[in-house]
Amino acid sequence: MMTAEIARRILVGAAGEALCHSCLAFACSVSLPVVRRVAEELLTSASFQRRDRCARCRHTVPAICFAGKCAHCSLAVLPGEDALEIDGDTFHAACLRRLATAETIRLARKLTRTSRQLIEQARRRMRDRGRRDVPSR
Repeated sequence: MMTAEIARRILVGAAGEALCHSCLAFACSVSLPVVRRVAEELLTSASFQRRDRCARCRHTVPAICFAGKCAHCSLAVLPGEDALEIDGDTFHAACLRRLATAETIRLARKLTRTSRQLIEQARRRMRDRGRRDVPSR
């Protein structure tokens, strides 16, 4: 497997956690200059970001991280996108609206079914009551 692929998998596996070039080189078992080239290559894609602190060694040095993923759609949450974090999970704003709306729709459909059942029961009672009130000939 190529170094770039190994580095990408390591960073994606630790989404949201930045790694400095030294820590990434150690994790990939390659030299620092190789990781620097790989990091620059990865930063050209939209899913990777520069950070100023390493989450592993805690040094304030240039670092790279894979942007966090949306807990609903699993796509990367890119810098500048509308996103919310709830209990440690990150959601695109649109995904969170979709989830909230889906719950509201489920509830509305359930209430509609219940209402229809109650209306049908009331109609049956009215028909039955009407039959009893009519004198037989």
